[in-house]
Amino acid sequence: MRRSSVTWAGHGAAIPDVETSGVDTLVVHIGKLLRHPAFRRDSVVSPLLLRHLPYDAAYDWSGEAALRARLAAAGLDAASLDHLIRNVQAEVLRLRRPADV
Repeated sequence: MRRSSVTWAGHGAAIPDVETSGVDTLVVHIGKLLRHPAFRRDSVVSPLLLRHLPYDAAYDWSGEAALRARLAAAGLDAASLDHLIRNVQAEVLRLRRPADV
């Protein structure tokens, strides 16, 4: 059986830019991390992630637009975006695990 795919780029259809969608995904995950009650900036492992994390963090953090603009201006390539997304996801998972006793 052959697989087929349909691509439509007609009026009103937007072809997503890989870097833009990567930045948007990264901003969503960073927002989850910053809003987590157990988040502590000094416990983040990745130096690249620390470089791009905002300093203001709390449950009511609402700096997504500024962060999106800053990350877009940083000119991150696809590999860096992937690295950052994976590290943010790992940090959120680490915060969800029970503390080692």
